[in-house]
Amino acid sequence: MNDLFEGYVGIRLWDGQVLNDLLFTLIFFALLLFALAFRFNYRAFLTMLKDVFYLKERQSLFEKRVVPDSYFRFFMILQTLFLCSLFLFSYFYSKNYLTFDLTGKNILLCIGGVFGVVVLFFFFKWLLYAITGVIFSDVQKYRLWQNSYIAIMGTWGILLYIPVVWLSLWGKYPIVPIVLFVISYFLCRFAIIVKTLRIFHKKNTGLLYISLYLCAQEILPLVFLYEGMVYLYNFIKTSTLWH
Repeated sequence: MNDLFEGYVGIRLWDGQVLNDLLFTLIFFALLLFALAFRFNYRAFLTMLKDVFYLKERQSLFEKRVVPDSYFRFFMILQTLFLCSLFLFSYFYSKNYLTFDLTGKNILLCIGGVFGVVVLFFFFKWLLYAITGVIFSDVQKYRLWQNSYIAIMGTWGILLYIPVVWLSLWGKYPIVPIVLFVISYFLCRFAIIVKTLRIFHKKNTGLLYISLYLCAQEILPLVFLYEGMVYLYNFIKTSTLWH
């Protein structure tokens, strides 16, 4: 009789508990890293916020941005891309698009895949910005725009904590965080467009630059992002790695 006793097996994990624990851990570490970055780079943070609202041509041959400031801005961009990835993953999960077994490994692989697509999307847009900026503007104007763009994206990343935490950890009324994400995204793009107009409108090539920006750099990259997400979804759905 004693041979049949298997010990205390405990309470079975409810569906989604592993996912919630992983998402909570990832968001917690993201917040922890942001708090540390803010603690040691609060002056760079204030400078970044000023770059969102003001235009000041600080870029010259005799004035360079300090290294910690560059690292901080790079971290803020990575934070924005990471939070976008978590939001997209949580959105796919809420819409029941993720039909594979949600083990810890599969969840991390899927989030990593989404993050990879988002990073490629960002660098693709950055390459378009660089090519267009070098061809149709001078270096000083492009650097000024570049600082403003990074500042706006970094500030947007801070605001993303609200819809990401809501959708990933709470899950109720999912339409609210989705609307918040969409509104914040369009406000971010609107701020970038306004900054672009303020920086380049005095140049003879300004109108051409703005036309290229609106057509090629806002619409075409979104098409590539959509195609990348569709390809990733089809890969996950058909690959035996996830089952």
